[in-house]
Amino acid sequence: MKPDLSEAAIASILLRPQVKGKFALMQKLRFRLPPPNLLITFEAAGRHLSFTKAAAELNVSRVAVSQQVQALERFLGIKLFQRLQRSVCLTQVGERYHLAISSALEKALLATTEITGVANKNIVNVCATPGFMTYWLLPNIGEFRSKHPDVELRFIVSDTHLGMSENIDIAIRYGTSPFDDADSIVLVRQVISPTCAGSYLANDGQSIAPADLLKHPLIHLEGPHDRQTRWSTWFQAHGIDIENPRAGITVNSYTNLVQAALDGQGFALIGPPLIQSFLANRTLIQPVDVPPVLCHAFNLLTPRQTPKSNASKAFSDWIRGSFARHETPGAPLHEGMSLRE
Repeated sequence: MKPDLSEAAIASILLRPQVKGKFALMQKLRFRLPPPNLLITFEAAGRHLSFTKAAAELNVSRVAVSQQVQALERFLGIKLFQRLQRSVCLTQVGERYHLAISSALEKALLATTEITGVANKNIVNVCATPGFMTYWLLPNIGEFRSKHPDVELRFIVSDTHLGMSENIDIAIRYGTSPFDDADSIVLVRQVISPTCAGSYLANDGQSIAPADLLKHPLIHLEGPHDRQTRWSTWFQAHGIDIENPRAGITVNSYTNLVQAALDGQGFALIGPPLIQSFLANRTLIQPVDVPPVLCHAFNLLTPRQTPKSNASKAFSDWIRGSFARHETPGAPLHEGMSLRE
């Protein structure tokens, strides 16, 4: 057991040159360091290289970001950004300063996290598209819950790309990286082919030539989706004229596209990973004997520079492991079908 230090002993320690120097430096911090809110705004603006994106992240106006950056530049007496016509970029000094400030803020955030217990938070907010949620996540979530019964999952379902706010721990987005507001990992690429209900054809085992699809109703997906998911693109790649196709139906959501195919309304351009279970039990079939088309990927996103709880890490590890174990083999692109990311 260490003896109690007397006041004289404590005073002696404080009078040591190295200790006195450290205290003197700390006392000057409030006068020599810029206000913390200016540093936080500068970090966001430098990371995005955009005052507009920084403003959206910080939930303030673009004018407020610009004013705070100018205030920091006045405090330091040096320019940190070059203002271009439609963008900004860091000066050489700004780059060095941004690297140092980002590192310091990250260390402060991690230290704060350790003492506030964020790492032990057992709630995970997961954002996903309706298609991914309906056809992959919910059918498979029982496996995760059996392994982690204490983790509470809260799902946010949206077809739009929501920003990675503090309320979203993990997001599954369809598309291509990079994503400005998040770190991303590719989970799996989507592979599509002409698909219909197993009950739609009189002979489940019959094969259909690409041109014969014009004799069947087609289910179209409307909206800002992959070019490869359009029937016009698919037929063009196979050299087939579709001036007078048979009347079909058009929907504007992936879940409706799959449901129409399940209901026997005709052929849709869909495929794994989302409908893998339907293909496995032959509720849906792909009778056209042509190579499938490789499309964009489903990506696992986590907020950039934000501490991740143990529960969030467990969910990320589970979903990555699930796709690693059941990886869909990459399908070759059909000749003439280019992939535009």
